[in-house]
This record gives sequence, structure tokens and C-alpha cells, in this order.
Amino acid sequence: MDLLRGFTLSQASDRDALLSFKNSLQNPEALSSWSPSISHCRWNGVLCDGDRVTSLVLSTRQLSGRFPASLFSLTALTVLDLSSNDFTGEISHEISSLTALKTLSLGYNRISGELQAGLGELTSLQTLRLGPNFLTGRIPPELGKLTKLETFDLSGNAIAGNIPAHIGNLTRLQTLAIGSNLLTGALPSNLFSKLRFLASFDVSNNSLSGSIPPQLGELSSLTELYIGENHFSGVLPPEIGRLSNLEILSAPSCSINGPLPESFSKLKSLSKLDLSFNPLQCSIPKSFGELQNLTVLNLVESELNGSIPSEIGKCRNLNLLLISFNSITGALPESLSELPSLTTFSAEKNQLSGELPSWLGKWTQIDSILLSNNRFSGKIPPQIGNCSALSHLSLGSNMLSGEIPKELCNAALLEEVELEDNFLTGSIEETFKNCGNLTQLKLIDNQIIGSIPDYLSNLQLISLELDSNNFTGPIPVSLWSSLSLIEFSAASNQLEGFLPSQIGNAASLQSIVLPNNRITGTIPAEIGRLSSLSVFDMNSNFLRGPLPAELGNCTALATLDLGNNMLNSSIPQELVELTQLQCLILSYNNLSGEIPWKESKYFQQVSSIPDSSYVQHHGVYDLSNNRLSGAIPDELGKCMVVVDLLLSNNLLSGVIPRSLAHLANLTTLDLSGNLLSGNIPFEFGDCVKLQGFHLGNNKFVGSIPKSLGRLSGLVKLNLSSNMLSGSVPPDLGNLVGLTHLDLSFNMLSNELPSALSGMENLVGFYAQQNRLSGHLDGLFNDSGAWRVVFVNLSGNSLTGDLPSSLGNVSYLTVLDLHGNDLTGVVPSDIGDLAQLEYLDLSDNMLHGGIPEELCGLNNLLFLDLSENKLEGPVPRNGMCLNLTRDALAGNKNLCGGIVGLRCPMKSFPRRSPFLNVWGLTSLVVGVVLVALSVVIVLRIWSNRSGKNDLEASGDSSKLNSSDEQNLYFLSSSSRSKEPLSINIAMFEQPLLKLTLVDILEATNNFCKSNIIGDGGFGTVYKATLPEGKIVAVKKLSQSKTQGQREFLAEMETLGKVKHRNLVSLLGYCSYGEEKVLVYEYMANGSLDQWLRNQTGTGSHPVKNGQAVDVLDPAVLDANSKQMMLRTLKIALICLSENPPNRPTMLRVLKSLKVIQEE
Repeated sequence: MDLLRGFTLSQASDRDALLSFKNSLQNPEALSSWSPSISHCRWNGVLCDGDRVTSLVLSTRQLSGRFPASLFSLTALTVLDLSSNDFTGEISHEISSLTALKTLSLGYNRISGELQAGLGELTSLQTLRLGPNFLTGRIPPELGKLTKLETFDLSGNAIAGNIPAHIGNLTRLQTLAIGSNLLTGALPSNLFSKLRFLASFDVSNNSLSGSIPPQLGELSSLTELYIGENHFSGVLPPEIGRLSNLEILSAPSCSINGPLPESFSKLKSLSKLDLSFNPLQCSIPKSFGELQNLTVLNLVESELNGSIPSEIGKCRNLNLLLISFNSITGALPESLSELPSLTTFSAEKNQLSGELPSWLGKWTQIDSILLSNNRFSGKIPPQIGNCSALSHLSLGSNMLSGEIPKELCNAALLEEVELEDNFLTGSIEETFKNCGNLTQLKLIDNQIIGSIPDYLSNLQLISLELDSNNFTGPIPVSLWSSLSLIEFSAASNQLEGFLPSQIGNAASLQSIVLPNNRITGTIPAEIGRLSSLSVFDMNSNFLRGPLPAELGNCTALATLDLGNNMLNSSIPQELVELTQLQCLILSYNNLSGEIPWKESKYFQQVSSIPDSSYVQHHGVYDLSNNRLSGAIPDELGKCMVVVDLLLSNNLLSGVIPRSLAHLANLTTLDLSGNLLSGNIPFEFGDCVKLQGFHLGNNKFVGSIPKSLGRLSGLVKLNLSSNMLSGSVPPDLGNLVGLTHLDLSFNMLSNELPSALSGMENLVGFYAQQNRLSGHLDGLFNDSGAWRVVFVNLSGNSLTGDLPSSLGNVSYLTVLDLHGNDLTGVVPSDIGDLAQLEYLDLSDNMLHGGIPEELCGLNNLLFLDLSENKLEGPVPRNGMCLNLTRDALAGNKNLCGGIVGLRCPMKSFPRRSPFLNVWGLTSLVVGVVLVALSVVIVLRIWSNRSGKNDLEASGDSSKLNSSDEQNLYFLSSSSRSKEPLSINIAMFEQPLLKLTLVDILEATNNFCKSNIIGDGGFGTVYKATLPEGKIVAVKKLSQSKTQGQREFLAEMETLGKVKHRNLVSLLGYCSYGEEKVLVYEYMANGSLDQWLRNQTGTGSHPVKNGQAVDVLDPAVLDANSKQMMLRTLKIALICLSENPPNRPTMLRVLKSLKVIQEE
């Protein structure tokens, strides 16, 4: 009876335990079949031995709740599987009561807490699966007592610490999976000696370090080895070749070095080998060819060198060959054609060369051929079309030439074709006509000609990228009817025509990118039907008319770039309603009216940026170079994602809204060239991300706010050409990252603070034309740490001596201190400025001699010491040998050299009376000759004065009565008038006066048909002057011009630069806001055109280091080649895409002189 009673109690306790478990769930209805009216042994997932529950398997039942402690009373349980549910909480130490348990599977839940040492009491366990969960702590050594364990899985938790050596006592272990944890330390060398049944070993995705122990070779039963994504280093031990049963070796993303052991050839069972993202720094072993069962070889980004061994062709079962992002050289070995099962060949970003072989067509199973970013040349073999399974062909960024073979479309499954950045030519009129499955076509940066064919609209294209080619003609109207097209870009071509109303039919379009073309007409209102449009970029075309208000219906619009067109009227208020808009560029148009002032909904934080939007344009708000007027709306301060706010060169007035200082992401603020007034708000000192602050050419008054000194990230500060007054705040010295500081043309006063020398990264400091006073000693007191290159403090009231510490400013290239009240001597320490190229100390009160050290500066190209009180002999060395009279004029006591006055001898010996008589006689004769010369000159002048008076009076009256501005040109005419505002030393000949009307007639009112060039600083027109002379007229962009005085000062410098390799400046013109330069006309085009292959002559552009291709063979010989290449190198630097990298004209002249001298 006692036995029966005990049995009945056990039965009742198991049933109650299960019901307690069910009731503890958050969703007990998931176990609705567990009815009290049915025996618990018949419930789903429950197995019994008699009435005792021995197995509870409830995986993937979507059960939710805390891990049930009630189950620990099921002491007869041998299998407990609750995996793939949503259990939380910790595993109680009471689990040790389940002593009969053989299988414990709790993976894919959210169980947390430390791993319990009590698990070591479950000595009957054969399978332990606890991953993935959120378990923490360390692996308890007590688990080493589970000697019957065959499967041990803790993967995907947060277990930390070392791997205990006690795991090596689990002699029956077949699977050890402890990957994706936080384990550290090395692999214990004594871990493997007893694990002779271990088949799968996974420690991947931890932080394990050290070398791979050679004892790993003792795992004779091992078939799978996963050790990747750790910090293992060193070479793989040769003992790894003893793993004869190994099928998978995965060791990516470690620090394993080469060379790879030759014993790899013994891994005859190896099917998958992944050593990607390791610094192997070796070649691919030839022994890999003996791995006959290899199906996957992944060596991506492993710093491999050498060539592809032909032995790889012996791996006949290879499916995936992945060797991208290495430094592999040479040609593709023909033995690769013998890989019949190959489905993916990826060798991108290497240094493979030679022609693409025709045998590629033998890969009938190939799905992807990825060979971009190599050095392949020649033509694309048409045999690739024989790859009947091919869907992805990537050959971009090579040196392929010739036409694209239409046979590619014989590969009927072809979906993606990427041929960008090559030298491909010809048209595509028929090329892709039969590619019925083509979804992506990328032909960017080639030399393809002809029109965009109509048949493209019949394909299933999702992405069409045709940028930077020579496509001409209109965009086919049928293309706008494509229902599949999502992205269409054809920037930098010669497309013409207009945007038709049918553009509204392209319902799927998300991106239209067509800048730098010749598209005309207006933007059709139907554009508003493109509700999915995210990017609309038509920059640098010839669009005209108003901005359609219907753009406000493009609710997904994130980037709108219509800059550099001829759009007019006002900016529609509807744009403010575009909640996704993150980039607005309308610069360089003819827009007028006010900036939209409605409450801003654009430029707000959005959850995600559309994939097709331009990330580099995120936060750009650019309305510069228009005719916008009125005040800057206060609402702009609520556009929180604005990064660059560019409103320069408009007619904006009023004060700066203080709300702009609330733009937390503001990096660049450019309000220069407007009519803004008032004070500079001190709140801008809180814009901690501000890097560029440009307020020049306005009407700001008051002092410079001290708070600007808090802008620790500021790089450029331009406050020039305003009416700012007061002292320069010492706080600006805190701007240690500042590279350019322009305070010129204001009314700043008092002494420059010495703290400015603390701006160690300052390159350019401009404070000319102010009312600054005081000495320079404080500014240059610690000049050894100052890296300033350009300093202009001219036109002030600076006093005192030139500090000798100037010689410590070792990076100084340009120093202009003219027009001050400086005294003292010119310190010889200036001779230490080895980089100095330009020095102007004129119009001061300096005295003493000219230091020979100054004249000896090798890089000095310009020196002006005129209008001082210098004395003594002009040194006869270096720069001073070539000085003009103008450079020394006004120094009455200088002698020798170009001055022409004989320097007095320091002492005279006593002479005989006889010699004194002869000396007196010579003096009398000299006086008589001088007097006769004066009489003759006066007589000649009087004879000509009558006729010239008439001509002069006529010219004078005409000049004084005319309202036209005059343009000055070089001429041999001796009667030409010279502009009073410019030093005549800049030109070799006098200037010929020519009216602006003549220039307008010569360029046909700057007609676009006369455009011969268009660069970052303006447009160049071909012009024929009245007398038939052809010149090149550059009309400077208003955003690139300075004020009148800065412009004239720059002309002084440019006019003095003369060299046979530089186009001569013939003249200039400044009228109102417009600035015009006149150069010699180059009949063969500019070097820029030749280098970029825009001449239409079929010349080759400079690409991949082949600069010699652009040189004219008619003048190229062994003697001239090096000189021409060095000159070409200078030209390429001048054409740098990054303007700050372009050298000054003085630096160019210096470089050319070096070449000429050598």
C-alpha cells in the first residue's frame, strides 16, 4: 500500500507540476490541449514512462513567460526541450534535481543570468543546448564532470572569461559550440588531447587570442572547424594537415599570417575554406590544386600577392572562387576555364592585367563574373555571351577599350552589367537591345557616343547610369514611360532637348540625376506626379522659367539641386511643405523675391534617409548667387538638419536672425556679399560645430564678438569688407584650428593681440586696410610655433620696428606690410625666411641698409622697398640684381645697382694739385653738357606741345564725360592712358583703352555660342576685337570675386607673372559687381580640355599614369620628354578638383623657372 501511495503521489505531482507550468505562462492558451479531463501523458509534447513524465518537448510553440521552476520537480525527466520560445528569467540552481536528464535544450529564448555550476550535477546529460540566449558569467569548471556529454552548445550568449581546460575531460564530446560570446585568452593546449570523437568545434566570434595550438591536429575526427572573428595571430600550424576528415575550415577576420602550410594539400576532404580578412601577406599556394573536393575558396581581403596559380584549375568541384580586395597580379590562367561547376568568380580590386580571355565563355554555370578595379585592357570578349547562366557582369574601373559587344545579350539571364570607368567607345544603339532581363546598366565614365536609344524603355531596367560619357541628343520620351525604372542618371554628357510633360508617367522613379548637360526649356508641372521621387538633380543646365509649385507634390523629395541654370521668378512656398527634404540647391540662377518664410517643415529630422539620396549633400541649403531680397526668415533657425547654410551674393538685407545660432548641426554659414547690417550676434559662439563663418562684403557694424573665440572647430573666418570697429578680441587666439582669418577692409583699431600667434594652424591672416596701430613685437613674440603662410597687414597705422623674430616664421610665403608707419631697419633675420616669395615693405619709414641676407632668398619672386628712407648701396646678389627702379623708388640715399647713383667712397687719399685741377675741369664740362641736354629736351617738347594739347584735351574731355567703365589692354601705343589704380610695373607695355561696349560686341553680349571654357572661377568666351585681334575673355563668377581693392591688388601680382608656359594676362575690367580678365587666345584649346579629352580630336586623356599620351609627338623627343612631363605635372596640380590644393601663381612661376634652369 505504501508503494502504491507513493506512485499515486508522484503521478499527481507530475500532473500538478505541468499545470503549474501552464498557468505560469503569459499565454497559457498556447497549451489549450492540456485539459484536466485528459491524462497528462496524452498532452501535446508530453511523454511518460508509466505515469511519470520522462520527456517534455515544447519547442517553437511561441510560449512566453519566466523560466518555470515548477518543472524541476519532474525528477523522472530525461528530455527537456523548450527551445525557440520566449522564456525569460534565470535558470535556478534547483535544476540540479533533474538527475535523470539526458537532453536539455533551452536555446533561442531570452534566458539571462549566470551559467549555473549546478549543471555539473546532471551527470547523465548527453546534450546541452543553451544558446542563443542572454547568459552571462563564465563557463563553470564543474561542467567538466559531464563525462557523457556529446553535444555542448553555449553559442550566442555573453559568456566571458577563458575556456576552462576541464572541457577537455568530456571524452565523448562530438560537438563543442561556444561561438558568439565574449570569451578571451588563448585556446588551452591541453584541450584537445582527449577529444578524439569531436567532429565540430566552433569558437568563432569571440575575443580569443594567441596562436592556433598545434595540438589541434590531434582532433582526428574533426569535420568542421570554426575559429574566425577572433584575435588569433601567427601562422597556421602544419599539424593542421593531420585533420584528414576536415570538410569545413572557417577562419575569417583574424590576424593569421602566411605563408600557408604545404600540409594543406593533405586535407583531401576539405570542401569549404575561408581565410578571408586576414593579413596573410603571401601568395596562393599551388598545393590548393590538390584539394579535389573544394567547393568554396574564400580569400577576400587577405593581403595576397603573386599571381593566381594555374593549379587552381584542378579543383574541378569549385563553385565559389572569391579572391577580391588583394594585390594579386598577372593574367587569368587559362586553366580556370576547366572549372565546369564555377558559379561565382570574384577577383575585384586587385592588380590583374592583360586582356580578358575569350575562354571565359566556357563557364556555362557561372552566375557572377566580378573583375572590377583591376588593370585589364583590350576589348570585352563577345564570348562572354556564351555564359548562359550569367546574371551579373562587373568589369568596371579597368582599362578596357573598344565597343561593347552586343553578343553579351546572348546570355539571356543577364540582369546586371557594370562597365563604368573604362575607355569604352562607340554607341549603344543596338548593344543591349536583346537583354530582356537587364535590370541594372552602369556605363559611367567612358567615351560612349551617340544618343540614348529608345529600346531601353522596353527593358526591365531598375537602374540606368550613363554619367560622364559623350551622349548627345535628347532623352527619348519613351524612357519616361518606363514603369520599372527607379534610378536614372546621365550627368556630364552633352544631352540636349527639354524635359517633356511625359516625365510624370515614370511612376516608380526615385532618382533623376542629369547635371552638366545642355537641357533647356522649363521644368514641366507634371513633375509633381512623381510621388516617389527622392533625388532631382539638374545642376548646370540651361533650364529657364519659374520653379513649378507642383514640386511641392513630390512628397518623398530629399534632394533638390537646380543650381547653375537660368531659372527666374520666386521660390515657391510649397517647397517648405516637403517634410523629407534634406538638400536644397538653387544657387547661380536668377531667382528673386524673398526666401520662403512659412513655418519650416523641410530640413527636419527624419527616421531614415532614402537610399538613393546623396549622402554628401545631406543638410545643404544653398540659395547663393541669385537676386533674393528681403530679410533672412527667422524660421530658418528651425531647420534643424541644416549643415551648410549658403545665402551669399544676393540682395538680402536686415539683421542676422539670432535663431540661426540654434542650428545644432551648422558647419558652414556663408552670408557674404549681401546688404546685411547690424551687429554680429554673439550667440554664434555657441555653434560648436561651425567650421566656416563667412560674413564678408556686407554692412555689419560694431565690434567682433568675443564669443567667436569659443568656436573650437572653426577653420575659416571671413569678416572682411564691413564696417566693424573696435579692437580685435584676444579670444580669437583660442581658435587653434583656424586656417584662414580675414578681417580686411574694416575700421578695426588698436594693437593686434599677441594671442593671435597661438593659432598654430593659421595659414592666411588678412587685416589690411583697417586702422590698426601699435607694434608688431607682440604678434611675433613666439613666432617659431606659428605656421602662417600669408600675412597682409598693409594700409594700417602700425608703428615701431620690424621685429627680428619675423625670421622665425619659417612657413611665411607672402608678407605685405606696405602703407604703414613702421620705422627702424630691415632686420637681417628676414633672410632666414627660406619660403618667402612675396615681400612688400613699401611706403613706410624704414631706414638703414638693405640686408644682403634678404636679397639672397632663393624663392623670393617679388620685393618692393619703395617710399622708405633706406640708404647705402643696393646689394649686388640674388633678387636685388633684378630689382626695378620702382621697387626702390623714394629712397633718396640708396646708391649702386639699378638706382644708378655712384656710392661715395669711404675714404680718399690726398691728391696732387694737378689732379685737383683736372677734377675741377671735368666737373665744369659735365655741368655744361647737362645744361645743353636740358635745353634740347625743352625745345623738342615745345614743338610737340601744340599738336598734343589738342589730342590730350579731346581725350580728356571724352574720358571725363563718359559714364562707361574702361577696359585696359596692352599695346605699343605711347599715348595710351594707364589706370591710376594699378602699378604700371605689372605690364611690359602700356595699356590700350577699350570700352565695355566693344567687349560686349566682341562676345555678342557674352553669348553662349562663344563659350570656349567653363571652370570653377568663371566662364571663358572667344572674342574678336574691332581691329581683328582674337582674345579670350574670362567673366569671373561673382561668388569668386573680391571687392574692388582686393581685385586691383591681385591684378598687380598677376600682371607681373610672365613665363612662356603661362597664358599672358592682356588686361582686366571691373564694372560694378562684374570682373573680367582678358588673356591671349589659345587656338588649340586649354590644357584642361586636352587632359580631360574634351577636344574632340580623339586624343587620349591622362589616365592611370599614362601622362605621355597627351604630349604632341611632333615635338616630343628624348631631350624634351622629361621637361614636358614635369611641366604637365604642374598643370595637373593647377587643375586639382580640390581648389585648396591648387598652387598660387607665384608658386607656379617658381616651379616653371626651376624646370627651365635645369
